[in-house]
Amino acid sequence: MNETVKLVTRREITERLHERSFLISTGITLGIVVVVLVLPSLLGFGGPDEYTVSASGPKGRAIVERAAGIAPELDATVKLGDGDVTVADGVIRSTTAPDEKLVSILQVAAQSAGPPPLRVRTTEPVDPDSDAKAGLAFFTILILYGQLLTYGFWVATGVVEEKSSRVVEILLSTIRPKDLLAGKVLGLGLLGLGQLLIISLFGLVVAAATGALHVDPELIGAVALALGWFVLGYAFYASAYAVAGALVPRQEEIQSSTTPLTMVILLSLFIGFAVNDDPDGTLAHVTAFIPPVAPVTMPSRIILGAAPAWEIAASAGLMIVTTLALIPFAGRIYAGVVLRTGSAVKLREAIRLARVH
Repeated sequence: MNETVKLVTRREITERLHERSFLISTGITLGIVVVVLVLPSLLGFGGPDEYTVSASGPKGRAIVERAAGIAPELDATVKLGDGDVTVADGVIRSTTAPDEKLVSILQVAAQSAGPPPLRVRTTEPVDPDSDAKAGLAFFTILILYGQLLTYGFWVATGVVEEKSSRVVEILLSTIRPKDLLAGKVLGLGLLGLGQLLIISLFGLVVAAATGALHVDPELIGAVALALGWFVLGYAFYASAYAVAGALVPRQEEIQSSTTPLTMVILLSLFIGFAVNDDPDGTLAHVTAFIPPVAPVTMPSRIILGAAPAWEIAASAGLMIVTTLALIPFAGRIYAGVVLRTGSAVKLREAIRLARVH
């Protein structure tokens, strides 16, 4: 990194650190971390209210039928059928830990007939942190969405501020366009990464202190990978946001210029929620290989332990290759249009101008 890029990087970090909005947003996020880790039930991670339960033998069938009658009183529905949970011989059998609400309903149904409480057996190890990890994964999607949107938009607004005030003309008299862009993107990226690092460390400390999560090397590794995905996502989007900012001459026009990018990130958020509900489903595997979406969907799957190592590596590799192809292209567009004043530049014209840089 040359001295010019370092200077621009330091300038960007210093300016944003002095903004009250940065400090306030960091404080609010730390407060939300406490809520997510300590009170996951407040966010609705209690499992579904509709259950299909299998039964073996007349006693098991009778318990399930009795549970079906009790369930409406507890705001739930239980029906007899081919489900993941089976009641047989005084035992509730399930592949993974059954939903606590369902277990309570089945226990009440069994005890009303007089036998001892049902035993719960699972064929796979039960993760006592599953609810807390689900809350953490949900929050990770939200925070990555917010960080990518916020810091990408900061890149765009920074470009427009310099362009509309003619500061960029002074800067580019002594600084090459690519160095100015690199310093701006790098400075805001380091600030965003630092903010996420503080939030992550704070979350791990709270989780360990309260016992909300078992903080082990696996969880620390998952959080570190989530930070890595922010870096990949930011590098991808920041260059595109810089181009969006360079296309328009005034702050009033930046909203329309950045709307396509904002919509892509918003779509990634909704896809991320769907993937979080089914982290091993088809959508989860497909979106791992869609670069604009992967930075939002992959970290939650990693936290939940649903992403195999080969898929993480392949997804990250594709993300890096795509970003490395985008950055120089975006840099040429930025250099070609950042000094254009007057009306907004059409993207098609910007691409034409980029060919001569």
